[in-house]
Amino acid sequence: MSPVVRAIGPRCVLGESPLWDGRTGHLLWVDIDGRQVHRWSWDTEEISSLTLADRPGSIALTADPETVLLASEHRIGLLHLPDGRIEWEITLPIPHDTVRLNDGRVSATGDFWVGSMHVPSKDRRFISAIYRVHPDWTWEPVVTQVGVANALVSTPAGMHWADTLHGACWILDDAASIPVASGTGDPHVTFAAAGLEGGPDGACIDAQHNVWVACVHGGALACFDSAGQLIERIELPVRRPTCPVFGGPDLRTLFLTTIGGGGNYPVFDDEPDAGRVLVLDVDRRGVPENLFHPGG
Repeated sequence: MSPVVRAIGPRCVLGESPLWDGRTGHLLWVDIDGRQVHRWSWDTEEISSLTLADRPGSIALTADPETVLLASEHRIGLLHLPDGRIEWEITLPIPHDTVRLNDGRVSATGDFWVGSMHVPSKDRRFISAIYRVHPDWTWEPVVTQVGVANALVSTPAGMHWADTLHGACWILDDAASIPVASGTGDPHVTFAAAGLEGGPDGACIDAQHNVWVACVHGGALACFDSAGQLIERIELPVRRPTCPVFGGPDLRTLFLTTIGGGGNYPVFDDEPDAGRVLVLDVDRRGVPENLFHPGG
């Protein structure tokens, strides 16, 4: 029996960065190329959407349930959900117009880690980075020479991250201060060694500290234990899953964003639910998202 129960939400061009906010009972996610932020209610299943001027790479929860941290193009700021107002706080000195901010997550220490990527990724240019942004809005680069930064999620061992183009995941100390180059050091996981197709995209963690990684272009969701061993692989009805997150009142529902296509992405007619959020029953429990406390 397939763990995919149903699909919710509109068909996104590039769905990403799902977040569950247990304070409000809402699932939030972005459509990067559709330039939208969506919010879905568990109780009513109503959806509200905001259309932005720029591409939203990722979002994170803050201490205020009505405000999310927003990473978009080269800037980071606070997006107020009721009216769509944005207070920009940081413009990162990204030297390439072809590079935009991508995946991001708040760590256990309260910092926002956010990576970037060159578009289109098929060019395989390793000119991006991963940055750590502190609540006082100071920041520093932590990883350089990145192709596509993804799979950022806080684990007990440190911050998990991946370079999709390398097909590998690493874990860094949350307090790391010296930038390392992508592709250096021993990876925590390599897709080739695990026999997985596609590359690592977004990730989340469950209560047993297992990391769930979307296999973009591989049509699967993979689960690795804390030692980096593949313990579960779930086939999906879409080729391009992007990021999972646990949610629902008991954190036992897994939501998974996907690519629907359009723009730079092909549309596959045999994937009617591509671009929507897949809802899965995986009999696991997640953990709450870490909150960003701006100015703290």
